[in-house]
Amino acid sequence: MSKEKKEKTKDKEKEKLNKFDARGVQTLFRTVSRNHYNLIRMVDAKASIILTINSIIITLLMGVMYMAPPEQMHALQLGSKILLNCGMASMVFALLAMLPHRYYNLGKNKLGYKGSLYAASYSKLSLEDYHKEMKRVMKSGHSVYDEMIDDFYYLGKSVSKKQLLIVISVIFFLTGLVVTIIHSLSHGIMIEKIFFN
Repeated sequence: MSKEKKEKTKDKEKEKLNKFDARGVQTLFRTVSRNHYNLIRMVDAKASIILTINSIIITLLMGVMYMAPPEQMHALQLGSKILLNCGMASMVFALLAMLPHRYYNLGKNKLGYKGSLYAASYSKLSLEDYHKEMKRVMKSGHSVYDEMIDDFYYLGKSVSKKQLLIVISVIFFLTGLVVTIIHSLSHGIMIEKIFFN
């Protein structure tokens, strides 16, 4: 008797797992949506930090150039140009990462995805067209889920592009910083000598 009961409970558990769980699906979509939102916020925060650090370094660089002794000016100019160019390139990539995401560059036309759930896409529609589009999406539960899945997919691709831009920005920044430090040390330039001479 106990074996039969165990088998029945196992069968019931299997049935539960195989059933469509609406609550589980909603939790999944909420979690994915929150994760995407957090990733976009992190990219924006990192880009903001990169911009702030670069602007501070460029400002300090101008002060160093102004206060540098004439005998170190030539070596400082080369190091400053390297750091300035890499810093500006880093800032450009950080700014590109902060731009709002777009679906048109991510192959939506190939697959026919319109980005109906994205504000930039539906803000171009008239109210009547927007009603039609939302009714098309809501005509069945299956189409709502399909639209959300497509939206998450393209949003994920957009987040991936933004993260790549941040990586490139950081690489430019680090390259400029390391090369400038090596150049400065090889020419015997010490910042404290410039400021406290």
